[in-house]
Amino acid sequence: MKANSKTIKTKQSSNCPVNCCSTSHKIWSAIALAGLFACGLILGLTYNEKGVEDKISLTVEQCDAIANEIVNMTKTGVGPEKVETLNQLKDAYSSGCAGRLVIIERTPVVAAEEKSEIMSTCSRIEQLLKERLIPEDDIRYEAHLRNADTYSTLAERGCEENADMYKTLALREIEIATALQPEEYMTENDTVIVIDTFKKLNMQREAKEFLNKIEKLIDPATDFILQMEQVINE
Repeated sequence: MKANSKTIKTKQSSNCPVNCCSTSHKIWSAIALAGLFACGLILGLTYNEKGVEDKISLTVEQCDAIANEIVNMTKTGVGPEKVETLNQLKDAYSSGCAGRLVIIERTPVVAAEEKSEIMSTCSRIEQLLKERLIPEDDIRYEAHLRNADTYSTLAERGCEENADMYKTLALREIEIATALQPEEYMTENDTVIVIDTFKKLNMQREAKEFLNKIEKLIDPATDFILQMEQVINE
């Protein structure tokens, strides 16, 4: 009889699934069930025709699971593909977990916009100064003098790697301007622009030569010549 009793107990033990599972198995089973619950909840929210406006009643465990999922998604960042899911979870929490200590704000979540890189100062200066440029096909010599002045400022204040290019363009505009309006017909204001352009390009010798040429051609006032010489030598 004792042998039979032991045999019966052994058979009962072998048929019991709980005794066959270790503690780690039980933990992983619980995690798997939590995952299935989260998936089921999201699917239920997606296909619920009545929407989340109808009050639903969730258990404490379900509310905790939703809250944890919301926190995790927020910490890891929300891409465009997760925005709708996160909003559904927040709506479900607000609707089914009313009265809980943790309150989820029902503010719609939008995907974070990609931040553009901050433009360097010299690049911004170039961008703004280029707005002043007049089309090169303009037939007015004054327009080309203004372009020469702008290009010389770009060479002086723009990005260093572009300085030589702007210097070349400034000299080109002066050449076009003097072709359209020879020096002997230029005004004192025109002379100021040309000399200032040469000065910003660190071309003092060329500025002096231009002033000497103007002095011979139009015989400006002595005060003007002295003023221009001071500008060149500063």
